[in-house]
Amino acid sequence: MTQLKIKKILCTVDFSDESKKALDFAYSLSSQIPGCELVVISVLRPIPTPIGDFTGANETLIDDDQDNLKAVSERLNTLVHDTKGDCMAKITDKAVLGNPVDEILRNINEEKPDLVVMGNKKHGFRRGIFTGSVSERVSADSPVSVLIVR
Repeated sequence: MTQLKIKKILCTVDFSDESKKALDFAYSLSSQIPGCELVVISVLRPIPTPIGDFTGANETLIDDDQDNLKAVSERLNTLVHDTKGDCMAKITDKAVLGNPVDEILRNINEEKPDLVVMGNKKHGFRRGIFTGSVSERVSADSPVSVLIVR
């Protein structure tokens, strides 16, 4: 039996209770693995831009996106440092703008983690059948193992 060597964990956070449980789990796991690195990301969906509006709304929405991204980045930084406790792992946090599934998968390919840790909000059958959850879609397309924390 080969032993799994985890050197880097990527954890996604959307500030829900479920994602905070996932972050706690990722901290706990990474603190037990000498030299393990933990990357914590949060993805902010862009504000939809009205089509055909020539009043300058596009600039306002882009500015709003950047302001919101800065606020999410500050909130993520606070969450990471408040939750850190005695975790000895190297921790990086970053907030990104885009579609959550696409950005998480892009970061998985970029960061090359050995494990992805995510929370899961159970939305029910009707909503899930049409869109699927972010964690389901990421786990289906991820090149590495995805651990879903409930």
